[in-house]
Amino acid sequence: DISVGIAWVGTKSSQLPFGRDINYPVLTPTATTAGANVLSRRPNPLFGAVTLLQSDQRASYNGLQITTTYRVSKLVSLNAFYTLSKTRSSVELHNNTTQGLAQNYSRLDLENGRADTDQRHVFNMSMNFQPDFYKGGNKIVAAILNGWSISPILKIRSGRPFTVTNGNVDANLDGSTNDRAQLIGDPYLANPTPQQWFNTAAFARNLAVTGIATEGNSPRNFLTGPGFKSLDMAVSRDFRFGERFRLRLRAEGTNVLNNVNLDQPNASVPAAGTTSTTFGTITTAGAMRRLQFGFRFTF
Repeated sequence: DISVGIAWVGTKSSQLPFGRDINYPVLTPTATTAGANVLSRRPNPLFGAVTLLQSDQRASYNGLQITTTYRVSKLVSLNAFYTLSKTRSSVELHNNTTQGLAQNYSRLDLENGRADTDQRHVFNMSMNFQPDFYKGGNKIVAAILNGWSISPILKIRSGRPFTVTNGNVDANLDGSTNDRAQLIGDPYLANPTPQQWFNTAAFARNLAVTGIATEGNSPRNFLTGPGFKSLDMAVSRDFRFGERFRLRLRAEGTNVLNNVNLDQPNASVPAAGTTSTTFGTITTAGAMRRLQFGFRFTF
């Protein structure tokens, strides 16, 4: 009545495509963030950024996967899946742009870290329940109350990683504000809340200083956002009329318990001496409960 499968799955990917700026500006004693200054410092000042797609990056995945199938009775069966995994990539490979994102294209070694898709714990459980509500001898009542199928799906996942950015300041003077913040303390909180998901005092904004390129020392994707939990449900029933006609009724709901699944926090460091009401806070959430009903007549 029960079966359990355990597997360790490991993958290693190499020669993955990544677009980098091969006309990346060099640092000079008079370097500034001005557009004309950045252009003059490029190897070929006749062009701006020149993105070359090269297959030279790597990624890895390691995961413990456990699957369980349990037949409780003739009316109830369970399927459960659990994964404990870790996914890493040498650079940001899962963004939605046409080119890769990096703090410094001449120092891609600083980009190694957790992949955007990295989630430590993933648990899914589905059940199929066909209860007999009526035990009496009335066939009409039994035909109405019995024969329903109830199918819940439980989904629980840990949070996705995110990066704390340097705001809109180009501290490394390369013409792009895709910089990371400076880590100056312990960023973790014992009890994070939507009002403060991480220790905002642990980060500082690097400033743009003429002739000095400052790279943010905080790693890429080293903090974790909120987890996810949801219970979906489907209730269906077939009514037969003779041998030729059948009516199927079905009701479905996603997040039927109306759990609040928070989105990622605001992770852009404000300027020194200013007060930000959004840094480290979470102001949006995923979809709430959704219900739909339908029927299908087959003849």
